[in-house]
Amino acid sequence: MCWEALADAYMVRGSYSAARKAFEKVVSLEPDTVYSKLMIAGIKHKLGHYQDAIVDYQGLLTNNPDYLPALRGEGESQLALGQTFLDQFVDKNVLDCVQAALHVLTRAALVRPGLAGTWRLLGEAGSMCSVLPGEMVEVMVPSKLVRVGGGDEGEKMDKQGLLEVAVRCYTKALVLDGDNAGVWHDLALVQAALQQMDKAVQALRKAISLSPRQASTWVSLGLVYAKQEDWALAQHCLVRALQLENSALCWTNLGVVYLNLGEQTLANKAFKEAQNAEPSYTRGWTGQALVAEVAGFKSESMDLFRHCTFLGPEPESARGYGDWVCSTMAALEKGDKVETHNKYILEKMFGIVVGVDSLSSYCERNPGDDVALCQLGVLYEKMGLVRSGYKVMEMSNKLVKNTVEKDKVLTNLGRLLTKLGRCEEAIEHYQAISSTTFYSQVGLAMAHYSLGNYQQAYEAYESCLHWL
Repeated sequence: MCWEALADAYMVRGSYSAARKAFEKVVSLEPDTVYSKLMIAGIKHKLGHYQDAIVDYQGLLTNNPDYLPALRGEGESQLALGQTFLDQFVDKNVLDCVQAALHVLTRAALVRPGLAGTWRLLGEAGSMCSVLPGEMVEVMVPSKLVRVGGGDEGEKMDKQGLLEVAVRCYTKALVLDGDNAGVWHDLALVQAALQQMDKAVQALRKAISLSPRQASTWVSLGLVYAKQEDWALAQHCLVRALQLENSALCWTNLGVVYLNLGEQTLANKAFKEAQNAEPSYTRGWTGQALVAEVAGFKSESMDLFRHCTFLGPEPESARGYGDWVCSTMAALEKGDKVETHNKYILEKMFGIVVGVDSLSSYCERNPGDDVALCQLGVLYEKMGLVRSGYKVMEMSNKLVKNTVEKDKVLTNLGRLLTKLGRCEEAIEHYQAISSTTFYSQVGLAMAHYSLGNYQQAYEAYESCLHWL
C-alpha cells in the first residue's frame, strides 16, 4: 500500500516515469493487483507508448473481459496510435487501429451504455477515416453498432457507412450529454465530411452557444463557410478565433481565405504570422509557397516547398514540390532557362528522391489525381525504377480524360514499355496517340528498331524531321 500511495503521489505531481516504477514495484509484490496494472498502462499511454499500453490493457482483459476501464483505455490507445499513423501517412495501419477501436469500444458500450464518453470515442473512431480516400477504406464494424438487434459478427463498411455510424454515435452521446460543446463540434466535422454543410453549421453554432470562447470551434465554422465559398463569414469566424487564441492554425486558414480572394499581400502576412506563432507548422510554410507561386517567384516558391518536405508529410506541399521538380526537369530537358537555385536543388539536394517520397505519400492519400500519378511515374523512371514507374503510369492512364494529357501519358507508357522490353505493347500505345509529337514519334521509332522493324523505324524517324 505504501508503494501504491507513493505512485499515486507521483502521478498527481506529473512524474509519470517515477510513478510507473513505483507501480511496477507494487506488481512485483502483488502480481494479481489490477489497479497498479491499469495505472501502468495509463502511464504508457500518457508517455506516447501506445502499443505497449494496448498490450497491457489486453492483458487485463484476458482475466476480466468486461473490465470497463481497460476496455476504454485500450480504445483510447488504439485511437491515439491511429492518429500517429495518420500523421505519418501510414494509412493502412490507421484502418487496423480504427477497426480494433470500434470492436473494443463497442464492448465497453455494451457493458455500460449510459456513458456519453464511450459513444464519443466510438464517434472519433468512425470519423478518423474522413481524410482517407474512399477506395482504401473498408473496415469490419460490429453488427451491434450498425443496427438494432445485431449479432456478434462484423459487417464490412466503406467510408460513407463508417462516417454515418460516427454521426449516430455522436448523436447518442448528445442524447446522454446534450450540453457538451466538444461533441457538437466533432459531430459537425463529420457532417461536413459527409457534405451536409447546413447541418454542420447548425451543430457548430450550437457548440459556440455552449462555449463561445473556444477558438477551435470558430476555426471549424470558418472552414465550413470557406467550403461553401462564403468568404465574408469565413473571414469573420477566423478573425474571431484569432481574438481568442493566436495560433498558427487560425492564421493559416485566414491566409487561405485571403489567397482565394486574390489578396496576395494579406495572405502573405497571415502566413508569416502563422510561422511566427509556430515555426514547425508545415501548412503555414505551404501557404507562403503558394503565394510565391501565384506571384511568380519561382526560386522562392520551390525552395519553400522543399523546406516543407523537411518539416513533415503534408499533401499540398508534397504535391507542389513534386510539380516543381517535374517542371524544372522538363525545362532542363528542353534547354530553357532555369533558376540557378532550382537547378541546385534538383542536382545537389536530392530533388528527385525527395520528390518521389513526397508524391508517393500524396498519391496514397489522393489516388484520383492523374497528373500527380503521371509525374510520380516520370520521377520513378528518372531514378531507374522503371517497373514502379510503369505501374503508377498505368494508373494515371486509367484516370485521365483530357485528350492532350492522355497523349502525354501514352507517350510515357510507350517509353517505359520499351525500356521493359515489351516493345509490341509500346508500339500499340504510341499508335493510340491522337496528336503525335517529336518525342512520341522518336519513341515509336526506337520501339520498332528494338524489334528489328528497320523500315518502320526509318519511316518514324523520317516523320520527326519537320520538328527539327
